[in-house]
Amino acid sequence: MDTDIAITPANETAPSTVEFVPETSDGTPFLDLDLDGKTASFLDTPNTIFAAIIASEMGLSGEVRWAPWLLDIVLVGGAVETSNQGLRALSTLTGISETGDVIIDFATFGAWTRTEDIDPGIGYEEWKTRLYGWIIGDEYEALLSDIDDRLVLAAIQFGGVRRGDIPELNEPRRISAEEATFMTPEELVLGVFVDNVPVAYQVRFLARHELANDHIAGKPVSLVYCTLCRSAILFDRKVGDLVLRFETSGLLLDSNKVMVDAETDSLWHHLSGEAISGQMKGTELVRFPVETTTWADWLERHPDTETLDTPPPTIFQDNPERAPLVYDYSPDSAYAAYYGVDELWFPAVDPPDVYEPKEEVITVALDGEAVAFSVEDIARSGDSVLELGRNLVLVVPSNGGARVYDASGTGLQPGSAFDVESSSPHEAVLDDGSVLPRIVSGQSFWFAWYGLHPETATWQPDR
Repeated sequence: MDTDIAITPANETAPSTVEFVPETSDGTPFLDLDLDGKTASFLDTPNTIFAAIIASEMGLSGEVRWAPWLLDIVLVGGAVETSNQGLRALSTLTGISETGDVIIDFATFGAWTRTEDIDPGIGYEEWKTRLYGWIIGDEYEALLSDIDDRLVLAAIQFGGVRRGDIPELNEPRRISAEEATFMTPEELVLGVFVDNVPVAYQVRFLARHELANDHIAGKPVSLVYCTLCRSAILFDRKVGDLVLRFETSGLLLDSNKVMVDAETDSLWHHLSGEAISGQMKGTELVRFPVETTTWADWLERHPDTETLDTPPPTIFQDNPERAPLVYDYSPDSAYAAYYGVDELWFPAVDPPDVYEPKEEVITVALDGEAVAFSVEDIARSGDSVLELGRNLVLVVPSNGGARVYDASGTGLQPGSAFDVESSSPHEAVLDDGSVLPRIVSGQSFWFAWYGLHPETATWQPDR
């Protein structure tokens, strides 16, 4: 693509400074077309000059429906100056000043667009699918073409890696706790328990691979970890007669991972567990509980646990000339720059300031009601009973997370005194003999949960 172009501020007329404008596919002068004609011609003859001119005119139009189109130009426009023109146009449309940091500005303008529910209007579906097909690869046009909600389509962003370029772990080798001498007591693990088989997945491994297609107790499962929203979910990957193998799609929805399965090429939204395109569209995956805790805490409660061996280098069998991929698996090495700042890297709905956007929260959705509470708050409060609509839940903190049990029908009330005699992956037993079944809860950054559950309640302890 030609990147030798001159870009002007959005409040000026870009065509006057462009030294050369390519012809359209039918020879019509590009500058003679209206904006709709220009976007159509661009899709027929994509190049960075057309994109820059389009961005300038979108900014000058005063129509906020162009904001999602401009975000696409910024992200996949093909040239730095084209992206800069898109940011200037977004600043004009939104009234928000640029900071000069492309990542922050992109996330800020994108958050405004999502929070304001900007509908990109007719023609956006073709724009998005063909643009992504052109820039990223032909398969992305097919992957996105089945999404019929324009707001969802507009919210999907390219995360910077193509399909499979974050190599998933497939049937990773597991070892006993005694063999895992390389692990440290305080490192975080994602503890799961399937049919009485405990397995601890190291966060430092999943933060690099983001996906583990595995079998536990003979059941096909996938542990999917979104680094951008710090959320791990264990899914049953058997759907009907199919056993799915999930891969990284390279796409994000509200800064949350979107997976793709190898069997049907359907796209799956990580936090909801629902297929948003393809043959499986509308299907929701069954999930199992996951507990974030320290290796020492998990090992004390589950001395018979298995855990992952250190993954070997990734060898690309289909590209033997590509060097093997070797990761730094030191604890907290992955995404250290992202976790060290308040800002997001990708657009998401702006959450209310009950918590900071990147504050880790425990989340529960039950009978149409949703609640979130801070990991730090529940750690300070200890075992707590929370009201969730018509239900009550008992929350038992762990070192880094919590387990949640159904306390409905026990006579417990929020704030009442009680003692938990014992708790396990399956149930908690109170001092009066009441047995509370474990329910599936989640853990994520606050912004991610709120984006999926804008009606969520929150809980904060008495200070």
